[in-house]
Amino acid sequence: MKESILKSKLSISALNIGAGTPTDAGMSFRGETTHPNPIQIAGGIPDFPTLPVSDFTQMLEQASLEETEGSYNYGGWFGYDGLREQIAKRQTVLDRKKLTLDNFIVHNGSSGALENICKTLLDPKDVVIVEQPSYSGTVRAIRGFNCDVVEVKMNKDGIDIAELKSTISNLKNNGKNIKFIYTIPDFHNPTGILTSDKVKTELCKIASSEDIFIVEDATYSELYFHEKQPTPLFSLDNSNKVIKLGTFSKIISTGIRVGWIQAHESIIQACSQTRFDMGNSPLIHRALSLYLSNDLLDDHVNEMRQIYRQKMEFFTENLINNCEPYVEFQKPTGGFFLWVSIKGVTNKELRKAASDDGVMFPSGSLFYIDKDENKWTSHVRMAFSKSSLEELKEATERLQKTFQRIVD
Repeated sequence: MKESILKSKLSISALNIGAGTPTDAGMSFRGETTHPNPIQIAGGIPDFPTLPVSDFTQMLEQASLEETEGSYNYGGWFGYDGLREQIAKRQTVLDRKKLTLDNFIVHNGSSGALENICKTLLDPKDVVIVEQPSYSGTVRAIRGFNCDVVEVKMNKDGIDIAELKSTISNLKNNGKNIKFIYTIPDFHNPTGILTSDKVKTELCKIASSEDIFIVEDATYSELYFHEKQPTPLFSLDNSNKVIKLGTFSKIISTGIRVGWIQAHESIIQACSQTRFDMGNSPLIHRALSLYLSNDLLDDHVNEMRQIYRQKMEFFTENLINNCEPYVEFQKPTGGFFLWVSIKGVTNKELRKAASDDGVMFPSGSLFYIDKDENKWTSHVRMAFSKSSLEELKEATERLQKTFQRIVD
């Protein structure tokens, strides 16, 4: 089909948004390299050797044999009730609020959950506020609904509350309809920042007083490195303004593709009214329900916390030892990512040179709305979750040679 004919048939979203990047789709950042053994410190992917393959396979087999008809039929809009009940039981403890299955709708990962929220809440020209920087896949998804996405910068405690209040005031004075604030409060992607309890409390106050929803992306919230669980934003909300996105992608596996929306019953009901895919795999849902009911998840997550903490400590130590003159960062207290400020070179130059040396990671410019590599030049995002300790060490040694080659 001729390109001109095709363009005349495409939606506004298809014309404006484009194909996106591998990072947007949760894939490893491929880049271009001829290195025979490239090391990926790019995507936020769980540690593969520790995936609970044996346990989950057993749950799949049990679900398939014991609940054959339900496992091999359509899943329905809300998802399998047994899984919703298990999630509600677990989140009641984690979020410090009494929750039932009616507070949940299960989706194709948290990305599917976000798309359902956007379908339910957003009209063209509405405004969504996001942190600057923010996960590029989410920003792209929101923009796909022909909305205006407005950035508010972050500081060490999370989103800048003073700037947020000013931004909301200016937008409302200009007649804009702000539907929600999207935030990754715990171990932010890409910066790794843990939003303080004070800022979380202020966010809830703003949501209530300004009549704006907050979409809390809790993808990394359980992957904390210290003893104390971060205070859930959802637990601080007294006005039903927080809509939480949860997922099993980072705490079990990205491939099972199961996440959820957690919110007041009226919001969950509204989300069911804008869902048209007839649900996800009921076999996977039943296997997950069995996995949770057999108390297998908590032990697995506890193990993952220790593994990722070890990887973070090892990676940062080697990055300091090998690249300290050229890099600066704050050690994260959870999650998968390191937000690295670089010296003596732009992120575009470093990404290309490091790719030649077989180290792959995205430029920090990808996590800003305009993605301008000539404007956002100072940071790169590195992920320590998937690579082995040996690969992480080797990556820092290669980066040392890269820096020495292009800076010194």
